[in-house]
Amino acid sequence: MDSSLVAALARRALGDRVVAVTALSESLAPGEMEIAQKTATQIGIRHIIVRTDEVQNANYKANPSNRCYYCKDTLYRELRRQADKSSFEAVLDGTQLDDLGDTRPGLLAAREAGVRSPLAEAGFSKKEVRETARLLGLDVWDKPAMPCLSSRIPHGDEITVSKLSQVGEAESIVKRLSGARDIRVRHHGTVAAIEVSQEELPLFHQDGLMNQTKKELRRLGFTKVTIGPRKYPNKVGTIELGQDHSLPIINTSNR
Repeated sequence: MDSSLVAALARRALGDRVVAVTALSESLAPGEMEIAQKTATQIGIRHIIVRTDEVQNANYKANPSNRCYYCKDTLYRELRRQADKSSFEAVLDGTQLDDLGDTRPGLLAAREAGVRSPLAEAGFSKKEVRETARLLGLDVWDKPAMPCLSSRIPHGDEITVSKLSQVGEAESIVKRLSGARDIRVRHHGTVAAIEVSQEELPLFHQDGLMNQTKKELRRLGFTKVTIGPRKYPNKVGTIELGQDHSLPIINTSNR
């Protein structure tokens, strides 16, 4: 949603002298690419898709506490390559003011790559970003945050394509069965821990829903399924974060 607002504003300011880029990899949650493509069409911005291979990086696969640094480093190298190929000047992301209060190793990679963050520079909070996106008529204005699938795997547990596939399919199943939008399925070996927003938790009180959910997730290899409210960090804590693959922006130099 943050990057979509940057894309919309860049398109208004620069017209055709801007392109939106979405990175596709095994860590991108199911459905996110389709949302990115639909949003780019709504904005009227040129949109390209690039492949990134962070999952093949040994440092990333080891899943340390700064895993996001290696992910973003891979992403921004590819975006810089795209920018240089087309003689574009700047790479922009959707970081906003509230992000700066969290523990985000990816911000270091952004600084090293010279990425600009217009929303943060302008002092936009998350609430203001959502309100602006709503006023501009963006369909994603109320879209829940969707960090990468690797964020569902505890630090120190190896990231594998198989685990990412399990998590992605599990979340798709839970959303389809419950109708919930803001959920996570944490991967703890053979245990799938479903986390859902407090507001949507009552959806799981539907008769037979949990039995059906457990049956479907067991088919994926999980032997136990738990459910509880989403845990949100306080300002002094740390947060498990993932890659925001949605619509980084590259601007041309001809303004």
